[in-house]
Amino acid sequence: MAERELDGQSFDLVVLGTGLEEAIIASEAAAAGKSVLHIDRNPYYGGAYASFTLNGLIEWAVCHRDQRQIPIVEILVSTKAEGEEERRQQLTDQPTFVIGKDSRGAAASDPAEPATGSRASEALRRLAPFATNNMCVDEPDSAAKALLELLQNDRNYQIELAPKVALCRGQMIDLLIDSGIGEYVQFRGVEHNYLVRDNGVERVPESKEDIFASTTLSLIEKRKLMRVITTVADQEQSKAVIEQAGGVLFEKLLRERFKLDGKLLDAVLRCVARVGFNEQVDAAEGCRRIQRYVTSMGRYGRMAYLCGLYGGGSEIAQSFCRLCAVAGGTYVLGEDVSVEPANDGAGFTVSLGVGTIKAARVVMDSTYASTVTHGHVLSRAICILDAHILGEDTTALATYVGSSGVVSMLYVTQATMAAPKGKSILYAWVEGRLSENKVLLCHAISATRGNASALLTLFMETHSLVASGSVSDDIIHTKGPDATVDLDSAVTAAQSITELILG
Repeated sequence: MAERELDGQSFDLVVLGTGLEEAIIASEAAAAGKSVLHIDRNPYYGGAYASFTLNGLIEWAVCHRDQRQIPIVEILVSTKAEGEEERRQQLTDQPTFVIGKDSRGAAASDPAEPATGSRASEALRRLAPFATNNMCVDEPDSAAKALLELLQNDRNYQIELAPKVALCRGQMIDLLIDSGIGEYVQFRGVEHNYLVRDNGVERVPESKEDIFASTTLSLIEKRKLMRVITTVADQEQSKAVIEQAGGVLFEKLLRERFKLDGKLLDAVLRCVARVGFNEQVDAAEGCRRIQRYVTSMGRYGRMAYLCGLYGGGSEIAQSFCRLCAVAGGTYVLGEDVSVEPANDGAGFTVSLGVGTIKAARVVMDSTYASTVTHGHVLSRAICILDAHILGEDTTALATYVGSSGVVSMLYVTQATMAAPKGKSILYAWVEGRLSENKVLLCHAISATRGNASALLTLFMETHSLVASGSVSDDIIHTKGPDATVDLDSAVTAAQSITELILG
């Protein structure tokens, strides 16, 4: 249906936003025979799960990000003095650029930006108003030169806003198989899982074979890990352990029943069960998480997780959008939209630049709500490195365990088409505000990157938005990415909304 033909049309469901949750909901509604109109005010797919080239990431930070959801972005560019070797810049140094809540106005008022020019120079001109050192675009300083050099390989990056992986026996993989999308969405196995502490990086043994082959574990430590895996992975033994433990916390169970402490405790609790720093997880939930991990190994090889190629969650969201379109869904991108109750009290009036549409129900990303309150907060870092750190052409999960917190990390290379050859990207995230967690993120990256240099590091604080005010039961809001490393929470959220819509 052409956009000009939309005016006056009626739809069973209008979906605002093309994030992963919205895309799943739209595709399942269309497959069930509902008429679906899917709209995104942005010129790209993916919403909070979007992925970008390096230039696209800069454009998003300046021009497209929802400033209520992501109020501030800081970018630190590595520099080198004239005629000197690149110095090992500290991630806690003053940011090169700080993009705050007034970014769109500042970008719009920049008179220096030309109508045409190289992608690299255009990106630099977008950032120039936010430089912390009065950068001159026409006479670039060392930071500007470093950024221009990095942008030469702009199209070889696929940088995710909310990186996540998929459990091999998780809900996302099952959904992709059931929907048929699994036939053409490409994945790469997450080869390794690492525990990172200030005194080093160690690979977490992921199977009985890994435990026996480990050269860093003592015989006693190997026996302790084997006991955990064989007991928790067995349904009957696990059930008995949980009944005996009662409501005790999983950490206490590991300490007292399995005698784990130090790096063994961190490996099982933080890297396998994925228990957060202040998260209270009981024995039953902890054992369930271990079982999900262990049973995922062997389905597609020895790894427990898969990482999507070409931008992970964004690519999967686009695949669900294509599935919706094949089932008859209609798509409009790059259009501002507003939603009001219909005058006759039945459904909603959706106003676009191309006309007015009638909708029986509306599902929207919470950034489309006019009035919101802030929910949970995440601090994120995206670090582009000049070398491989956890293996060449590999993908890995890592968990930094420090005295003040636990940081989740994902390492990607050209193996997932995410970075140019010879470069790598390290993502890091933790719950809480950036002002309270930036140093923790920096420690996590520094402890992981070894001798590699950080070429560019982007920090941002992301807020989940909760629609407030008078909200109709027929307007349903999605939540967006959370702090977990895998995609199953997005599937759970989307399917609960789909059940509500389809009955």
